[in-house]
Amino acid sequence: MGIRKSMEEQIRVEGNRDTWMEKVAQALKVGKFTNINCNKTLYQIKADYKKFTVWGEIIVTLISVDAIREQTDIHIKSTSNIDNIYALLKSPNTTIIEAFKSALN
Repeated sequence: MGIRKSMEEQIRVEGNRDTWMEKVAQALKVGKFTNINCNKTLYQIKADYKKFTVWGEIIVTLISVDAIREQTDIHIKSTSNIDNIYALLKSPNTTIIEAFKSALN
């Protein structure tokens, strides 16, 4: 097992959690993540990201902030192997989070 490190980021969006649950799942498919597992009870989606230079996983948790204005926080946690030469050039966690965020837009 390789050396792993995590990185977290949070963004706030307009809309309810149920709507964003579908959007996040679709974004993970578009971003070519694999083994996408949706837990609607926890409003959490886990997926793997395995490319030639980056191996890791992402956990996206949706948190309802304001039910009246329908705002949702998207909490993104990426965990990846950092024990390879490519990790010296660019953070694998940054790559995973950017792949998700670009597919989400």
